[in-house]
Amino acid sequence: MKFEVLAFKELLGKSFNIPSYQRGYRWERENVEALLNDIQEFANSHKRPNKADDGFYCLQPVVVKKNHKLSAEAGHDVYDLLDGQQRLTTLWLILNSIKFKTLWDALDSSHKPLYTLQYECRDNLFGDAVDPTADPLKNIDLFYMKKAFDTISSWPGNPLDIINKLVPQNPDVDINNVRIIWYEFGQDADADGDSQSSSINVFSRLNYGKIALTDTELVKALVLQSDIYPEDGSRRSRSVMREHLFMISTEWDDIEKGLHDGQLWGMLTPDSYRPANHMELLLRFVADEIQSKEKYEITDNQRRDFHIISKFLGVYDNSVSADQYADNVDRLWEKICDAYNAIRNWYVNDEFYHLVGLLALMQPGSNPLPLIKDIYRSYTTGNSDKSAFKDYLKERVGDAIRITENTDDDDKHRRLLELDELKYGEQNNRIIKILEAFNVYQHIVNRFVDSRFNFKKFKDFKVTSLEHIHPQHLNFSDTVKYDDVKVWFDTARSIVESDSEYDDNSPVARQVEKLETLLSDKEQFKKGQVREMCQTCVEHIDAYFDKKAGMDSGHMHTLYNMALVDKDTNAALGNNLIDTKRRILQERENEGNTYVPLGTRYAFNKHFSKTVADMKFWSKNDREEYFSHVSDAYHYFTDKTSNNGK
Repeated sequence: MKFEVLAFKELLGKSFNIPSYQRGYRWERENVEALLNDIQEFANSHKRPNKADDGFYCLQPVVVKKNHKLSAEAGHDVYDLLDGQQRLTTLWLILNSIKFKTLWDALDSSHKPLYTLQYECRDNLFGDAVDPTADPLKNIDLFYMKKAFDTISSWPGNPLDIINKLVPQNPDVDINNVRIIWYEFGQDADADGDSQSSSINVFSRLNYGKIALTDTELVKALVLQSDIYPEDGSRRSRSVMREHLFMISTEWDDIEKGLHDGQLWGMLTPDSYRPANHMELLLRFVADEIQSKEKYEITDNQRRDFHIISKFLGVYDNSVSADQYADNVDRLWEKICDAYNAIRNWYVNDEFYHLVGLLALMQPGSNPLPLIKDIYRSYTTGNSDKSAFKDYLKERVGDAIRITENTDDDDKHRRLLELDELKYGEQNNRIIKILEAFNVYQHIVNRFVDSRFNFKKFKDFKVTSLEHIHPQHLNFSDTVKYDDVKVWFDTARSIVESDSEYDDNSPVARQVEKLETLLSDKEQFKKGQVREMCQTCVEHIDAYFDKKAGMDSGHMHTLYNMALVDKDTNAALGNNLIDTKRRILQERENEGNTYVPLGTRYAFNKHFSKTVADMKFWSKNDREEYFSHVSDAYHYFTDKTSNNGK
């Protein structure tokens, strides 16, 4: 293997091929900024007085292997880029961005053209990366490249420093430059031959002991290798398979892109499941399906999926011919496509989308695979139709939300709680699940609603905090803050004084006046006796609000008075009455600070109430109509359904 330290500028004019088995471009903003900032800092260090002139900035190694076939076709050397793709791609993007390229051309009008990079399995990706009109969602690599290009364009540093260090006019004179360590395989006794298989071996060894290749990347390398096929003109000849594998590679990228659809991924997986690439989910699924039938002996569980698929393809079986290997690749790809098409079908069907998403939402843990396997098995059962599949999903949701808690009565009279007996503070998890189902149910039954439940946003904002629609009583704990009480009082006073039945001499008016006096001195509020007097006033005012709303202790902490919001919104809503909470909810949603699910929005807008007399209070009629709809949702899932789905 040839080893050299080269000035970065010596890469100009070279041609690099990024093999199909390579992981794609995945640098994030912080990676790009770190590279630019490092070079900037290196440049700044050589501007300081008394700085030695013999230093250079060395990039991490670039490992290449000459591709003789592509070199012969191009008429010049073309190198397979086995390691260093992320960094060379980023530097290519830097030197092709307008503010850097314009400056470079002005400083050195006769410079060589920059090196070229080309993905083996995709055309013109680098051209699209610098084309402002190109769709960044064309494929996942382009998405990351576009983000990197935007980061470079908005970087606030000095482009001149970067140009002077990367591509100085005379690197032999301007020795404080950027350099790279160049490893070239195939130049000495360490050569591995001239085949794609040997490049994969080199690639695997290079990645051993650092950022490990994922099972997905290793499987992709096995599927897309083409040099194992003979050049004999058969239906599985190398030239035929190159074209066929290019099609699979394109479809692979399309599936990865499809799985990055936030709504689809949100339907399918918990927020805590974040694989390096989304294709991993399908490969894990397919590997499990294969293993359940083949029962291979697997000793390396760290690479379990890779080893299962390797055995399925016949990687370790010398008796498997190239023709058989190609058939195995097609069988594997068919299984992957079948799984993806099933998921897409669930996604495009509104009812399936909501039921699958709701079921996934309620599953514990971070592993989505067991549930997906169960759903897929039901979906693909020979005698299953859409109605039967829908019933299966509904029943699974019903099992998840069905009340299993008992009353606190003695064993002799022990029974399951009724829906209206679930209490905040005692059965919170059950209430949350029922309200999740209630919110999704609104989209299932209200076909006129031109939207879907957004599982992604629901999970992103963690909308699982229980909010009292009519406020709980303000509790004076030792930690209650004066400012919070003052805000509550100002709102409460305005509500009381706007009451058409308000009387200056009424009991509640006297309590308001007394509380105003107690709150006039912030320092006095710190005294325990004053706080106790404030608490008494607040309790009287709260009792007035309860009376206006017809609220009794039996409804306060039950499903008559509970809705789902996120934790931050819960804190923002505070102990305000429903009209103020409604306004705060709308403001937070408009500002992009929360996701308000449909059932919660309906509750605070009194959508379910047949008649609305007062928008300030959550009245007895409002609560009963709301609970009736929660009950409808609960029984929609928990009551047994017939095979026709009705």
